[in-house]
Amino acid sequence: MALMARTSLRRLIEWAALLVLAWVLAAASGVYAGVLEKAALEKVFGPALVVGEKNAGLPVWPLFARQESRLELRGYVFESLDFERVRGYSGKPINLLVAIDPAGTFLDVRLLGHDEPFFTSAAGTAVLNTFAAQYQGLSIHHRIEIFGHKARTSRDAASAKVHGVAAGTVTVKAMDASILESATSVARAHIAALEPGGAGGLNAAPASGARSTRLSERHTPLRWQELVDRGAVQSLSLTRGQIESAFAGTRAAGADKRAATAPDEAVLSFHTAFVSIPKIGRNLLDSAGWRQLNANLRRASHALLVTETGPLAKMAYESQRVQQEVPFVLKQGGRELRLRAMAYDTALAVPGYPRDQRAHLLLVDAATPLDPLQPFDLSFRLQRRWGSFPDQLAQADFALGYQLPDAAAWTSASYEPAWFAVWRARAWEIAALVVALAVLVVALARQQWLSTSQRRLDRFRIGYLLFTLFFIGWYAQGQISVINITASAEALAAGGDLTFFLTDPITVLLWLFVGGTLLVWGRGTFCGWLCPFGALQELMSVVTRRLGLRPLRVRAAMDVRLKRVKYGVLAVVLGSVFLTPAFAPGAAEIEPFKTAISAYFVRDWPYVLWAVMCLGLSVFVYRGYCRYICPLGAALAATDLLRRWAWIPRRNECGTPCQSCRHRCDYQAIEPIGKVIYAECFQCLDCVAIHHDDTRCLPLIRNLKPGARVFPITPVSSA
Repeated sequence: MALMARTSLRRLIEWAALLVLAWVLAAASGVYAGVLEKAALEKVFGPALVVGEKNAGLPVWPLFARQESRLELRGYVFESLDFERVRGYSGKPINLLVAIDPAGTFLDVRLLGHDEPFFTSAAGTAVLNTFAAQYQGLSIHHRIEIFGHKARTSRDAASAKVHGVAAGTVTVKAMDASILESATSVARAHIAALEPGGAGGLNAAPASGARSTRLSERHTPLRWQELVDRGAVQSLSLTRGQIESAFAGTRAAGADKRAATAPDEAVLSFHTAFVSIPKIGRNLLDSAGWRQLNANLRRASHALLVTETGPLAKMAYESQRVQQEVPFVLKQGGRELRLRAMAYDTALAVPGYPRDQRAHLLLVDAATPLDPLQPFDLSFRLQRRWGSFPDQLAQADFALGYQLPDAAAWTSASYEPAWFAVWRARAWEIAALVVALAVLVVALARQQWLSTSQRRLDRFRIGYLLFTLFFIGWYAQGQISVINITASAEALAAGGDLTFFLTDPITVLLWLFVGGTLLVWGRGTFCGWLCPFGALQELMSVVTRRLGLRPLRVRAAMDVRLKRVKYGVLAVVLGSVFLTPAFAPGAAEIEPFKTAISAYFVRDWPYVLWAVMCLGLSVFVYRGYCRYICPLGAALAATDLLRRWAWIPRRNECGTPCQSCRHRCDYQAIEPIGKVIYAECFQCLDCVAIHHDDTRCLPLIRNLKPGARVFPITPVSSA
């Protein structure tokens, strides 16, 4: 019987390996190029529309309609990836074909390529295309809200409600950001026909259907001098003499010959403002510029506007000024904050401002957020080239001295990141999870009380696993995955940040909790208590044991070898991200979490088959997938070096002569010498219960034997 069971187990593993290989090959065949060609566009839009030639300096194709003997402009088509690289759940950008008309209305939106793990199959991609198709007929002026996957789509002149996708909250929000941000960038910053004065362009005052921006539209109209007087706009001028003094002693000194005769002549004048604050920005930017800023602030904490005028503003001689995209440095609390420029090619809207200026819209990266209520230092960095080689540069920083007076009053209606709304909408789920995590902390901290009664321990564990499966997993979609690790690695390697995770608060909270408990209790806190798929396996084992089917116990030597397999699986998954990116999505499908938990087993049959096989394995080998295959478990187990406490109680007799805990440990995580292998322990607390049970723990049983304890009896006289 045992031989037949081992043979069946070996065949199960062989079939699993073949299935994973098939997934990897399928993933390789589905890689997208991400580059549009005119011939492909003509198949999409022809013969109704004529695709023009690609813009020489911009990846945008015009679309024309034939009107008798002439062509009439109907819109523009482009790839979202060329303008906005918004990362999805996989950590990779999603690429879409977007076509808009001159009024900013979407003519067509289609998915070109993605690496989202839940939607790798043709059916999954079709689901995402169905979501994208809802934008047709909407415009960048609409206020678009995404609801559940069963919601009905509705729209009016000002707003629209679109349905989401099951198990794809992060994905559809990334698609929404890609569509709106790329369309806004193209429409406002890059299409000449839509610049001020263009007929029917985006600068035309919208009617009642104007899109409500996520930044507050309420503001008190202020003229230029009022903004200056109230300190919202602050100025600084640099003279020739000041600049030459800053370069004194360097190889670039003396480049400005006029500094000797006109040292007091102003050559650069700056005006600085905090435009992400609505009370300021709505007075400085026109409606289109405000919408564009709103779209870009999805991935930034704040924005500053710096304008410059003067002879050095557009200086072409690098001996006096090297032109840079971002010639500014921002610091707060001794730390330099990351700045990036936003394309902004229009004059300020505020009445009374001089037109001869150059504007810099500086976005402060969300990874290094700026606090407007605290002091910060903004400097202009002027570079000069003194030789012909690239590194022959000298530079000097000039403090602009901008500090917003009464910042609390100005920021009372300031920008709120998009993920704030998601966290608010899921407030009760977040609260329930936080309470549950607190209960788990108390239970593990009071392990002795919990484990003194085996009945109490069993009831608590089964109840908590049911909560993990039904609430954390199937309801709140809180199944963390090795994909979170690979996505983070890819995003950081590409110079990005991890803010795309913030639209999934349950996953964020679980990772924060797991990160903390790894230091205290080790890998088992998540794997043993908070993994929905692990809970599903264990609950199945509880049921099958009640039916009389007990799992096999793998021989100790074989168990040790099999537990090393998961580290090899982890190496393949992580290695594929950087060495063979085409195989990465297929390799990540070794995890059945998405199928069993996130997709409720509603996926293509190979994925469902693999998930069922993993669950079937747990019936014959206790939580076999978790112990031998799971790459996430391997990643968490590898951090066991960080754990600071050996918290499971042990006695000197553990191992010699007592082997009770080791023989009863279903995870086989106790060595013959009695030592607990925390990297393989799932914290079921059964060994803690045995440690306090005088019917199962050998040292306690010995203490209860006749003669082990002597209680003197003193006779009492009848008197």
